[in-house]
Amino acid sequence: MAALAATALPASAASDRVSPLIHRVSCDRTDYLEVHGNNGQSVLCFADRGFMGVAIYGINWIESGNNRAEIQFQRSVGNPRIESVTMGKWSAWNPGHVHKVTRIEIF
Repeated sequence: MAALAATALPASAASDRVSPLIHRVSCDRTDYLEVHGNNGQSVLCFADRGFMGVAIYGINWIESGNNRAEIQFQRSVGNPRIESVTMGKWSAWNPGHVHKVTRIEIF
């Protein structure tokens, strides 16, 4: 079974926002942002306001918990275009399968 892995990347110097990084947390509460992959067999959780560049592969769905969030992602390996989705509190985004999430921001 492949495990999800999140890799922090440095924030762009051209970013117009100055925010702290969000934090990876254990998935022991329902109010965290949850990133589900490997057909629901793996989950990563994030908390706190801020943003983080990540490389999380094989995403099936994301639940926002008690957070508003923006997720940037690459839909397929053959298409390098970066898309984004904005989520309200207590919502779920179910795209089926996403190749890679590249950035998470919690507002």
